[in-house]
Amino acid sequence: MPIIRHDEFVKAIERFLDRHGIKRRRYERRSKHRAVVVSHDGRDVVVFFPCSGSDWRGPRNAVATLRHVLGLVGR
Repeated sequence: MPIIRHDEFVKAIERFLDRHGIKRRRYERRSKHRAVVVSHDGRDVVVFFPCSGSDWRGPRNAVATLRHVLGLVGR
């Protein structure tokens, strides 16, 4: 089931992906977490993030994880 609610995690992820011109992504709800599935350079990358963010660094950490798994470090 896709996630429609736009919270701070989704907003930060969307800004990052838009900035890098990455259009193919979808959000999924897993058992205890949410995930963003990003199609980039011929592969799908899954990054998990929490349903409730009690840590103010959470959105920043989710973007940093995406940056690393997509190989966009330093961009």
